Amino acid sequence: MLSVPFSKTAMKAMIAKTDIRRKRLYIATFGCQMNEYDSIKMIQVLGSEYSITKDPRNADLILVNTCSIREKAEHKLYSLVGRFKEFKLKNPELIIGVGGCVAQQEGERLLKSLPHIDLVFGPQGLYRLPEMIGAVKAGVGPVCATELSGDFAIPFTGVPVLGEGAVRAFVTIMQGCDNFCTYCIVPYVRGREVSRPVGDIFTEAKALVEQGVKEIILLGQNVNSYGKKNGGLGFAGLLKQVAKIPGLLRLRFTTSHPRDLGDDVAECFRDIPNLCKHLHLPVQSGSTRILKRMNRRYTREDYLDRIKTLRDMCPSITFTTDIIAGFPGETDEDFEETMSLLKEVGYEQIFAFKYSPRPFTKAAEFEDQVPEDVKAGRLKAILELQNEISLGRHEQLCGREVEVLVEGQSKTDQAWLAGRTTGNHVVNFPGPMSLIGQLVNVRITKALCHCLCGELV
Repeated sequence: MLSVPFSKTAMKAMIAKTDIRRKRLYIATFGCQMNEYDSIKMIQVLGSEYSITKDPRNADLILVNTCSIREKAEHKLYSLVGRFKEFKLKNPELIIGVGGCVAQQEGERLLKSLPHIDLVFGPQGLYRLPEMIGAVKAGVGPVCATELSGDFAIPFTGVPVLGEGAVRAFVTIMQGCDNFCTYCIVPYVRGREVSRPVGDIFTEAKALVEQGVKEIILLGQNVNSYGKKNGGLGFAGLLKQVAKIPGLLRLRFTTSHPRDLGDDVAECFRDIPNLCKHLHLPVQSGSTRILKRMNRRYTREDYLDRIKTLRDMCPSITFTTDIIAGFPGETDEDFEETMSLLKEVGYEQIFAFKYSPRPFTKAAEFEDQVPEDVKAGRLKAILELQNEISLGRHEQLCGREVEVLVEGQSKTDQAWLAGRTTGNHVVNFPGPMSLIGQLVNVRITKALCHCLCGELV
């Protein structure tokens, strides 16, 4: 669970700037970077009336922003919101709302299973929060806003004020997805693809950099589809515009669909100096047969061709990916193809999960579900192999000097700093806090599976 969407330092500054005379908002965030960004939007649309509190016990409004990609996140939601019931008993005027993807998925069923909550709203509904809260205060009763509009346009809510210490910031460029992969619930809870206007994106990114942000991460379910529906500026063009913002040291983006990643985007890694040389390119499976069942609309060979093109354009580029273990119908042979793909590509890191059926999706209806113990065994083998690959790739960096953007204190040692290379390697090293937000050179002295250690040059 994340109670704040950006760095702890940034949120402390945000809280320090709030007016304690206003009502208090506690917000808990589960899930992906899109959800973290949506939580910032909630804070913005409620900013005139509510200030942030880190303690739900003294809140006037509690919002839980949910994720439904995996079943575990739903269990966390019910556990957390169940604990909030005692706060409601002590303070009957407390308003509790559940938003995000689980809210969109469950709708009014949440109001029945959690009768102490007042609001249920999906990702599109978050912009109506003031209106919904007003209805609850007026005694209208619990409010549910989970309609998905076919002509939804992402409103411009202004620029979040992050305060001092924010080194990285997210900017959403689009919402929803049109791909309908058979395992994925996103099109059903976030709707169809909607791109934000270029002007809104540029204004937000520029203002964040003017606040001191050094790295912008552009977000979307499938960023490569940006602008395609309206025939306007495509994703490569957007990258080139944002990259020109004065003072922007680094630019990243996520997530890309391999089918839609064209040569124009690959060329950006070669041609844009401050575009980080790292790409998260979800493959999900190394088997063409399973990819077809997933409705990914590319083959293993197509994917490897994309990797080759990107490496030809930018030899130093690094890759991370997503893997689903035990998709329905996955045989031992299919699984071995995934294992061989990991070795062939040589990812720096992966995000791997057991397949779990999600509501509304076609794969949930497939009859050839893989037994849980088989899924668990395959996931274990995938992670063990990737740990070996990651360690091997990290060991290649030992003794080398790398450029690191310092993001803050290390999670493992408060006396150390932590940052990332352009290839998205996490580097921990001793140094003064005054270096936060700066680019520094670090000599790598130790390689671990998930991070690197070094010393300032």
